[in-house]
Order: sequence, then structure tokens, then C-alpha cells
Amino acid sequence: MKPIFLELRHLKTLLALRESGSVSLAAKRVHLTQSALSHQIKFLEDQYGLTLFERKTQPIHFTPAGERLLKLAEQIFPKIIEAELELARVRQGEVGELRIAVECHTCFDWLMPAMDTFRQSWALVELDIVSGFHTDTVGLLLSHRADWAVVSEMEEVAGIVYQPLFSYEMVAICSKDHPLAHKEIWTANDFRDETLITYPVPDDMLDLLRKVLHPTGINPTRRTSELTIAIIQLVASKRGVAALPYWAVKPYLERGYVVARKITEQGLYSNLYGAMREADQHNAYLTDFHNTVKAQSFATLPDLLPLEM
Repeated sequence: MKPIFLELRHLKTLLALRESGSVSLAAKRVHLTQSALSHQIKFLEDQYGLTLFERKTQPIHFTPAGERLLKLAEQIFPKIIEAELELARVRQGEVGELRIAVECHTCFDWLMPAMDTFRQSWALVELDIVSGFHTDTVGLLLSHRADWAVVSEMEEVAGIVYQPLFSYEMVAICSKDHPLAHKEIWTANDFRDETLITYPVPDDMLDLLRKVLHPTGINPTRRTSELTIAIIQLVASKRGVAALPYWAVKPYLERGYVVARKITEQGLYSNLYGAMREADQHNAYLTDFHNTVKAQSFATLPDLLPLEM
């Protein structure tokens, strides 16, 4: 069997014939003379020994052989377009690795949905979360072990830039029959004789301690747990009280496991920022990832507040 020389231009010609319905219009679409297009079709038909469409029909009627090549064109060209777009992204620096570091135990509640959304637009960017909880995410950026980090404070560090994510309310939680459950607003003094259940992090990473309790000289007994659900269970069984983001406790409030109360008259609010290396601040996919995280968070989490720099 002699070799067949089928080229992409032949498939484009067949698609143009079907879409335009005539040889003359198809020739204009593929920027050929009518004679050159007819010659191209004749070449194909000679190669296969088959007629591809019936002459002198309006619109053009394709034979089974022609329909089979059209089906091939429909399968191939979307893949070619997709590949060309991906190659363009490679050329423009829109491909790479994005390693994420977090210093917040509850960040995954809103980070994972944002990552799923981001993947739909940036198929060539490999997303990864730096394993474990980290107290020095900026250090991970500087040592190139992470590319974007969630931080609660903007420390002035050479080579690091910050962009705001959002502000959120921290609420006190206790069991439904706790003596403080009836009190709508808790003050620092309400924590004095309580066991405070927290994540195992340094004091300066806990806004309740740093902003409310320590300035008043109150340092309650501490108990720690890695998991939010474990903290909720300890609180529900009256082993202590806790302060958590409202978004993290909302599902448990709806189920009636615990109750939430405001901390101080003004409320206790915490901030989150996205941090990255200054050299990467104009990277297209890093910028879009930050914006995706921010937009997704406001779309799905309750009671977030805008955060200005």
C-alpha cells in the first residue's frame, strides 16, 4: 500500500468546505485560489482512491470517506488549539510550580476550593502545599521552598511583598450549658479562670492572647490540639473554652454542638495576607492565584471583611 500524505492543511480545507458550502467560498477562507483548492482535493482523492464529496451539489454533500476525514478534523483541531495555547503560556512564563505555605490551621477550609478553581485556568502550573504547619512561612519563601504564603502579620523583610486577603472575626466558643453561655459579649476577665484550648502555636500567633489577654495581664491555663474538630469536641464536653474564626465554627454552631460569643465590645478581628518574593510579584499565575483565593473566599465564607493595605 502506497503511503498517504494527509496534512493539517487538507483537514482545514475540508472543514472550510463544510462550513462555507461551496468551493469558491472555502478557497477564500483558507486563502487559496479556487484552482489550488480543487487541486488539493483532487490530490487527496487520488491518494485514497475515493471521492470525498459530490460535485455540483448545493450545499456540498460529503461522501462517507469525506465524513470520516471531517470527523478526524473535529477531533484533532481542538487538541491543536489547546496545545498552542499551552505553548504560548510557556513562552510567556505562565507555566511553573506554585508551592503554598500556611501558618493557619483553618486556612484549608477556604484554600482548597480556591486551588480547585485556579487549576481550571492554569493547567500547566503544578500546585503543591508545603507539608506541615509552619511558623516561619516567610523563611520558606526566602529559601525558595515556597512561592506563596498565608501570613497573619506583615513583617518588614527585604525581598518580601504582601497583598491583602481579608479580615475576619474571632469568636469565643463554649459548651451550651457553660456558665458563660448566657453572656453575649466576653471580656478579657471572662477568660481568667478558664482553660483555653488552642492550636499548638506560639503565644504571639494567637490574637486572643496578643491583643486581648496579655495586655491585661491575664494568662489562662492552656491546652492544645492540632485539629479544629478536636477543639470543638473538648469545648462541647466542657474541658475548656476556645477562640476560633467564625467560618471555622459556623458548621458546628448550626448543629448545636457549641455556642459562639463576641470577644470584647469592638469584636476581635484578625487579618490574613498573601506573601511572595518581590522578584515574583509580577508573575502572572502567582498574581492570579492570589486574586482567585481572595475572590473565592469572599464568595464562600460568611462575614469576611475587606482588608486594605
